[in-house]
Amino acid sequence: MDRYEVVIIGAGPGGYQAALELGKAGKKVLLIDKEKKKIGGTCLNVGCIPTKNYLHNAEFISKIEHFIDSGVDLQYGGLDLGRLQTKTTALIDEIRGGVVWMLDQASVALLYGEATFVDHQTIQVDDKTIEFEKCIIATGSKPRELKLLPFDSKQIISSNDIFTLEALPKSITIVGSGAIGCEAASFFNAFGVKVTLLSRGEMILSKEDIDVAKALKRVFKREGINLIDSAVIESVIKKDDGVELIVRAQENEQVLKSDLVLSVSGRIPNTAELNLEDAEVQLDSKGFIEINEAFQTTNSNIYAVGDCINTPGLAHTAYKEGKITAYNIINSDSKPNIHISPSTVYTNPQVASCGLKESDAYNEAVDIEVKKVYFKANAKAKILGDDSGFAKVILSKTDGTILGAAIIGVEATEIIHELVFAVEKKLTIDELRDVIHAHPSVSEIISYL
Repeated sequence: MDRYEVVIIGAGPGGYQAALELGKAGKKVLLIDKEKKKIGGTCLNVGCIPTKNYLHNAEFISKIEHFIDSGVDLQYGGLDLGRLQTKTTALIDEIRGGVVWMLDQASVALLYGEATFVDHQTIQVDDKTIEFEKCIIATGSKPRELKLLPFDSKQIISSNDIFTLEALPKSITIVGSGAIGCEAASFFNAFGVKVTLLSRGEMILSKEDIDVAKALKRVFKREGINLIDSAVIESVIKKDDGVELIVRAQENEQVLKSDLVLSVSGRIPNTAELNLEDAEVQLDSKGFIEINEAFQTTNSNIYAVGDCINTPGLAHTAYKEGKITAYNIINSDSKPNIHISPSTVYTNPQVASCGLKESDAYNEAVDIEVKKVYFKANAKAKILGDDSGFAKVILSKTDGTILGAAIIGVEATEIIHELVFAVEKKLTIDELRDVIHAHPSVSEIISYL
């Protein structure tokens, strides 16, 4: 029987980050995933990296007219999806190779197979039995399957299936208007696909700042995306030439026909197959692993990080959780995660936010002041061909401390980090304004606040 100081189940961002930290500290570490091509988790293989690579190409297409107006002789002949997939696969393989190299440099052992718990200090991986002193569960999540929309990877697809499409559909209905749904709408629309986006509530991006969500909704409408709010799917009929949805929205019923349906109504944790009961690890009512502030489960020698716990399902959050958990194991400590995680949505235009939202401040009776500035005043945004959108900050009315921020516009997902730092370090708006920003730069918009 093999024995390790730390066994980590799941080689996504949280898992491999913890493995690197522990390996560098001299711990005997085993990192387990189902197969080598799963290293990097959802983010690398079917999430952040391929999605953003696809969206980068879509953003370029949206700016062709800007370049033509500037004198660049460009002609767009359509998207060769196969070449984009090949390029994306090469990118994924390159990044995965870098991760494997770093794990090797940190002396982390790798094992491929299905892991299940035998008891509170033993796991089984296929025919191997392994004992551990400490264990980190980092098994991630998977797309939520709706009862009326079971995935078939052909006509009703999940976000995972986007990257295996052999051709772009002529039309697509996207069920779910969170970050994944809006990013998909932005991509498909840029390449001429007729897009219908269904929202369960009255607003897309319901977890974002309401002003930002409304602004993106206006952009989507202007770009020809068909938006249906407060939508309830009553029936689904699969036909040879596509899928027909009967949808009720605001008491009106309509029939939606499209080549494909993309269902992106959230994700669920990968915890069902781990046999956690025998490890004395408890789940909450939604299937997430219960943890304390130090990421310990109900078995104090077993930790959990990433999408399998009920924290923001973001790769950058998982990285930080993995790093903190490794620190706690190395130092026998109980350090919590006190850091601010930015929310980023790579639509066109981009959306980003951090800290307190304006609506939450009012709901919680926090005395605030809101400052907003528009990219129309930013020279670099104009140079880049997109001066739409704005940045806003939520300030304490008492002392001017920055409590939160939201941005929609060019490079919003980059600019947000300056505001994350400001919120986390409790800077005032005057202190932030004192920072000299390069001119011209999109981040210069912060100094206009």
